Amino acid sequence: METNTYEDIEQALIGYKEATATWDKQEYLRQLLAYITPLIKKKIRHYFGYVDEDLLQLGYVRTIELIDNYELERNILFMGYMKRMLGCYYYDEKRKQVKAGDLVEYDETFMELDYESGYFDIELEDLLKGLSYKERYVVERHIMEKSLLKNVAQELDLSYVYAKELKRNAIKKLRVLICL
Repeated sequence: METNTYEDIEQALIGYKEATATWDKQEYLRQLLAYITPLIKKKIRHYFGYVDEDLLQLGYVRTIELIDNYELERNILFMGYMKRMLGCYYYDEKRKQVKAGDLVEYDETFMELDYESGYFDIELEDLLKGLSYKERYVVERHIMEKSLLKNVAQELDLSYVYAKELKRNAIKKLRVLICL
């Protein structure tokens, strides 16, 4: 598997910026998009929990705009610029979708109500089997039993930040499992 270095990306960027022929610009742009696609997918997965074609296409359009707006002479690292700008873009996109009602944000009370009502008892137990021990413990103690996350972290002898990350990862996994 060939890995792309920052030098490869910088060379394609410089080639794109300096190219005068349309054909050359398109070729450099194809290279840049190929190099940046994993970053786009990573940002989509981070903000939405899944990757779909619509979000990917939005990312390509935004990437082309960002490449066109990037100024070589400012001496800002290109990939750092792309990471930051794509992160901001997808953050804003998620907020727009949530505001428009196109995307349902995770709400702990939803999970608590369903658990307490007994409606998902069997499925919930099966879903929890898909989590690691620590993730399951955090979900059971913090969300279901309503213990403070800092107390759960202490019980597991973990930092609060790591417990928060476990909770976030568990929720992502549960979302994926629920959608299957």
